[in-house]
Amino acid sequence: MASLSPPPLTTHEHQVHCWRDHVPDWTGPALERLYGNLFASLPQFRASRGLHAAHTYAVYQRGELRTLFVFSLRHGVVTLYNEVIALSAAEIQDFADYVFAEFATAQVISLRAVQAGRHVYRYPSQQYDYLEDTVVTLPDNVAGYTDSLSKNTRRNVRRYGQSVARELPGYRFSVTEGAAVDPRQIDAVIALNHARMAGKQRRSIIDQAETERLQSLARSCGLVALVTIDGRVCAGAISYRVGDNFFLVVLAHAPEYDRYSLGFLCCYWTISACIERGGREFHFLWGRYDYKRLFLGQLRQLDQVQLYRSRLALLGHAGLWLRSWWRARRRRLMVWLHAARHSDTASARTVWQGYTLLRRWGQRLTWQTPR
Repeated sequence: MASLSPPPLTTHEHQVHCWRDHVPDWTGPALERLYGNLFASLPQFRASRGLHAAHTYAVYQRGELRTLFVFSLRHGVVTLYNEVIALSAAEIQDFADYVFAEFATAQVISLRAVQAGRHVYRYPSQQYDYLEDTVVTLPDNVAGYTDSLSKNTRRNVRRYGQSVARELPGYRFSVTEGAAVDPRQIDAVIALNHARMAGKQRRSIIDQAETERLQSLARSCGLVALVTIDGRVCAGAISYRVGDNFFLVVLAHAPEYDRYSLGFLCCYWTISACIERGGREFHFLWGRYDYKRLFLGQLRQLDQVQLYRSRLALLGHAGLWLRSWWRARRRRLMVWLHAARHSDTASARTVWQGYTLLRRWGQRLTWQTPR
């Protein structure tokens, strides 16, 4: 039966409730309160996965909601929708115990992009590096944030800002939120992203389906920052707000304004706008780029965790096991190559340069291949 409110509070030490094939109406606010994360929110679930045939799992301790998961079960694999959140080993173990006991067809439980300490579970398992989220802990005011930046970063923000104000008097920085976001604003920022990728002979990963997903999310929790010059969008950032946390998903600028570092300035102004709106964290999400470090981003490691009902279940899903293993090995190679780029060792730099050359050749061939 559909539930429009959480179950009544009790004094029992530990209670588990599960709504099969249903996500109650109260789940959205509860997820925001518990996790404050875009990737553990109903708007994200609706836009990226859909809620048809999704199940809801809730754990109460002494009457207080402590854990709230939305998940699906398809072809024997339970997929947790919640991502980019911290989970304790006990939460993962309890969830696995419940699912394997209550869902007879469940053979594998798959959690992606979660902060989870290394632990030996009661089931055969895999746990690998999956992604990283780069996070800035925001102070109470913009002045405090600016003062915490390095001397060189503060100088560059001031110098580029002065150049823009002096040489581009028609510029304007604006922020639009939620239902007020115009889909054309999203399109304009994505067009800048496409143009920049084309200039590098690469194709943007933001296709029409992703554009529609971004627009759908923007109407519920978006924050779109734009830099316009004489009315034309020349830089922009698409972010989303969940609770007091902000998540940057697209940052782009027109290449002809490179000398003004317009993307760099747009990023700083966007973070400042989030601070002014009471933001506690600013998430750059994945990708290791120098500008994230300059703006005080700190890496949070995100893992993939997979638990198998038994060794027989593992054998029955050997393809899944192998794909996960291979992805982890490939990621570790990429992380090593990234470290080599910044290494003082000549051999490491040579390896990075060789990899970069091969990648450029591959991108050029891909770009030139008709589709």
